[in-house]
Amino acid sequence: MSDPTHGTTTTAPAARPASDPPGAARHEMEIRPFSVEQMQGRVARFGELRCPPDRYPDSHLPGHQRRNYLVVGKGLQVKGAKDPLSAIPVSEGFHLAYAAMRPGNGPMLHNHDTNETFVAIKGTWRVIWGADGAHSVDLRPLDVCSVPPFVPRTFVCTSAAEGEEEGLIMAIIAGDAPRSEFM
Repeated sequence: MSDPTHGTTTTAPAARPASDPPGAARHEMEIRPFSVEQMQGRVARFGELRCPPDRYPDSHLPGHQRRNYLVVGKGLQVKGAKDPLSAIPVSEGFHLAYAAMRPGNGPMLHNHDTNETFVAIKGTWRVIWGADGAHSVDLRPLDVCSVPPFVPRTFVCTSAAEGEEEGLIMAIIAGDAPRSEFM
């Protein structure tokens, strides 16, 4: 079918075989039962997240001070890193983390073997990339920047949200055991 408002073509759903009883659902993907109790183990409340004070080796250096909250995943593989204290420690192909910091702070220039996507949540941010950190783009709340694998990067809080002392950014990193290396 043609959709004149979007210029796209869609396909009508396939007809149900005569052998399927009326009302029977057909799905190509497996459907698993999941209890309320199981789902509660996969809920992370921001106010209850824990962050190790020395998660990364640079976390206490001037200009790099920050709090890292690993929400989903088991953590980046970084030389000298501590337990990330993940809220939802699963291996399902990605990691989701928050970082909170005062303006002027951010991690040292580093590299990943996977994509890293940033979403500014509170405050404004500068994502910097390249082996010498020569390129940058500024992000406002809800702006997104996706840095490809093997492109050195860092991010810096440029201003906190109004009335707050820190900015907050989300990072989504692909893979079950992504590696990172400081430059």
